[in-house]
Amino acid sequence: MSDRAPSPFIVNGCRGTTVSSSRGGTCRFSLPVPEGFLARLEQVVVGSGWPEFLRDVVRGPILHHHAFRVAVSACPNGCSRPHIADVGIIRAWTPGRASDACTRCGLCERLCPDHAMVVTENGPELHPENCLSCGLCIKRCPEKALPVAREGWRVVVGGRLGRRPRLATELEGLDEVPGASGFPGQSHLLDDDGVVRALRNALAWYMREYRLHLRFGDLVASDPATAARLAGVLPGPVRTPEKMAPVRFDAPDPDTGEGEGAGGETP
Repeated sequence: MSDRAPSPFIVNGCRGTTVSSSRGGTCRFSLPVPEGFLARLEQVVVGSGWPEFLRDVVRGPILHHHAFRVAVSACPNGCSRPHIADVGIIRAWTPGRASDACTRCGLCERLCPDHAMVVTENGPELHPENCLSCGLCIKRCPEKALPVAREGWRVVVGGRLGRRPRLATELEGLDEVPGASGFPGQSHLLDDDGVVRALRNALAWYMREYRLHLRFGDLVASDPATAARLAGVLPGPVRTPEKMAPVRFDAPDPDTGEGEGAGGETP
């Protein structure tokens, strides 16, 4: 076991986030992730003041469950487990209407794992309510007839495991990623800058409301209206450590019934 103290934050990505080609990373399901994107997210966390904030409010060693977790996945398969991270970021391609090159072979319909694509006499038709924007139909079309209508990110917030697990809540995009020949009802995605803004807002909100034993997922669950605005403008100042009472290590944790100073990971 390593003696190194846990980091105040963790930004991790699936192996598909490793940039190896224009069509995706080292996983056959992955969509292209901009080079340096994970490093940019790390810079956002550091620049937010979260590491210093956490060290100031936690009067003692930083434990594993204190870390703010950001998980990036290059496709909806979610191998980096974005739905149980504080902020999960999922690469997304949504298909547009097929070009005249479409032969109506039906491969896109057969390949779709979510039954979102149906080939009719007028060509492929998308059921947006089923589409997870995995881009498989686009990548595998033998005629390259399906365009990328929107390319961006889905963002989910407030996931956690432990005693009271919770799957993350998906944010609605702001339609910042322009659509071309898209289908009605397609979900709106965030571009890179929109993801950065959502992450920065999430950290600012958490620091503003921080108190002993409060997990970010609990905050999202308790105030879904504010959570829904994370991709936009989040009003209000960040509460600084000087204005907060220090965390007591002998205070009981409601998840464990034990003080945080007892050691071990708290859910």
